[in-house]
Amino acid sequence: MGRIVSFEALRVGDCFDIDRAAPGTALRRACDTPHNAELVARPRLTGRFASDLAVREAATLLCREPLRRKAARQPLGTRWTTFVQYPFRTSYLLGSESVACSLAASSGGTLSRRLQ
Repeated sequence: MGRIVSFEALRVGDCFDIDRAAPGTALRRACDTPHNAELVARPRLTGRFASDLAVREAATLLCREPLRRKAARQPLGTRWTTFVQYPFRTSYLLGSESVACSLAASSGGTLSRRLQ
């Protein structure tokens, strides 16, 4: 069984289940058991943001290349979706700068091993 943690507690290579009912959290899983996603990159936000939307756009941009590179290394024909977690603007202003860039199995599917 996994453990619920803040997305900020995840490290690159950690596998987890997504709980959309609990934003900002992840249910950590062993990578050799069924899971929804794996953390690929952990960039940091920098700059000034006027809104939550601006933070989201910056986080998405930071994740684009690392997720693209990781997806390109997966077996041909594999379908993925991206899952980006980031702080709200108020949390960013209080010092939360971490972004979580993950690849997730598409259409509610599961993975059963670490990504390549």
